[in-house]
Amino acid sequence: MIENSIIPSWKKWMNRNYMPTMKDLVKNLRVELYEVMAVIDEGNTNFSCQMQCSNPADMDTINKYNAILINNAKGEFGDKCLTFSSILKEVSTIA
Repeated sequence: MIENSIIPSWKKWMNRNYMPTMKDLVKNLRVELYEVMAVIDEGNTNFSCQMQCSNPADMDTINKYNAILINNAKGEFGDKCLTFSSILKEVSTIA
């Protein structure tokens, strides 16, 4: 959840720092940023940064550096930027 007043600077930080760093660390990592449309909260906007990797061993690298980068974001934006992480395993795909 990102406070609306910082969205432009937060997006810039994500595009210049978080996303390229993760892509540099993990070969063939797909990193995408989405706005969550189902949640409406006056003054805040929810975003989802989705990463997809094919090698389960890459999860250790993702988890390690995610924690470091999120800590950097908290230093940059304070309590105007609330984050959480989830690890998902694909169980089914329909083409």
